[in-house]
Amino acid sequence: MSTPTADELDYATIKLIFALRDSLTQDGPSRLDFWNTRVTTAIETAAAGSSTAGQAITTAARKLQIPALGKDPSAHAADAAAIIDQDYAAWARHIAQNIVYIVALARIENTELQAAKTALKETR
Repeated sequence: MSTPTADELDYATIKLIFALRDSLTQDGPSRLDFWNTRVTTAIETAAAGSSTAGQAITTAARKLQIPALGKDPSAHAADAAAIIDQDYAAWARHIAQNIVYIVALARIENTELQAAKTALKETR
């Protein structure tokens, strides 16, 4: 398999971030804590200490006190894993160099999704 591009690695990581966010429980961090620091640390630690996407996803989930991913988030995580496992070492390096930027991209997407939901509610 060929190494995914930086954009593909960003895309996979953002899918993973949303899968983790959508699986948060009452026992874990709040969504505010998730976006402020926890997701960055969880993915950075997971990438550095794992050798496959499955291991990294499990480690990140544990750091975020997520016992299991939900149905839809699981599908997103599997999609991300398929890209990440094409060249795990490249993804781990990419995370080490770019995780703050990738989380910023995910936050922008999250804000845009929230704005779209709000606009839809206002038109009803």
